[in-house]
Amino acid sequence: MYYYIKGKIVEINQNSVIVDNHGIGYHIHFCNPYLFHIEQEVKLFLYYYIKDNIRDLYGFTEMKFLSFFKKIISIPGIGPKSAIVITNVEFFQETQTAIEQNNIAYLMKFPGIGKKTAQQIIFHLQNNLVIPKTQANTFVLNPKQTDVKDALMNLGFNAKQVEHIIYKVDSNQSLEIMIKEALKLLINK
Repeated sequence: MYYYIKGKIVEINQNSVIVDNHGIGYHIHFCNPYLFHIEQEVKLFLYYYIKDNIRDLYGFTEMKFLSFFKKIISIPGIGPKSAIVITNVEFFQETQTAIEQNNIAYLMKFPGIGKKTAQQIIFHLQNNLVIPKTQANTFVLNPKQTDVKDALMNLGFNAKQVEHIIYKVDSNQSLEIMIKEALKLLINK
């Protein structure tokens, strides 16, 4: 029904954001809404969850996160609230690596995920990851992200630190704003 939404963040809650799109506010569940700021223009890929009397939107900054969420939610015993936490962009690569390596203990760190559910996740997804195993630890930067990375490295940050946070910064903004947001993320770590 919905594929994505473009609009302005008008409210940030603990597990969700309100996105204003042409005067209509959409309540969208998001794994880490504090990556955004009020008045930020965003494009979120959406999953429309319908069950009984529940109608919820779940948002993702990239299609790969939405694809992973859909795979997680298809596993018996995992609902959207657990799936959104597992899909957290901050731990995305680590989660994929844990699934590859049968790391049940890592998956059990997520709220609501016990040993049996962690085993289910591994069983269903081990050979069906969003990022192929050969690419699990690589990250391709677009030209603006490369410029931000270079600027931050010139300020003394190492490449690993920068690459870990750079995907959290919206690339649709000016280079100056991207650098400022990346600096805030690096300093607040």
